[in-house]
Amino acid sequence: MNSKQLGILLLTCLCLPVLSVSTSVKAQNIYQEKMLRLNAENNSAATVETLANYQGKTLLTSFFMPNCRWCQRQHKVLKKMQNTCPNLQTVMLGVQGSKQKLRHELKREKNSFPAFLANKNIINAIGPQSPVPMMLIFDSQGQLAFKTIGYTPEEKLKTLLSRHKIEICTAS
Repeated sequence: MNSKQLGILLLTCLCLPVLSVSTSVKAQNIYQEKMLRLNAENNSAATVETLANYQGKTLLTSFFMPNCRWCQRQHKVLKKMQNTCPNLQTVMLGVQGSKQKLRHELKREKNSFPAFLANKNIINAIGPQSPVPMMLIFDSQGQLAFKTIGYTPEEKLKTLLSRHKIEICTAS
């Protein structure tokens, strides 16, 4: 499945039908999906948020799960890229783990990215046994630019960003 097909599948699965005479469908894309924040500012209260604040910006969603060594390595690459790609908005999406275990994983990695528990619509779109680490990169228009499955080294990720005309990184 190529990136465009995955994007269409993701958006299709994230569409909720609206009951009306015209049988219109209201697309509820990834930016409007409500998800539990795993690392909220006020850690004592669980908050439900959307990714609406990231619309109009390049967004990298990185899927992770507890006890995944490759996810840990991918996280280190993303943290390192914060310096050379400051306009790359990165969001962590936890899958295949309890809230407690996902939070523990984020704490162990000294995570500074916004992190959410992927909701059922997103999990249904990517599959219940989603391969991790996995990244979906959306351009500033909100279109899926490309995806990666498995660990992606920094230079390869920067090359992919450039190849897809996402020029947000400075020379290192």
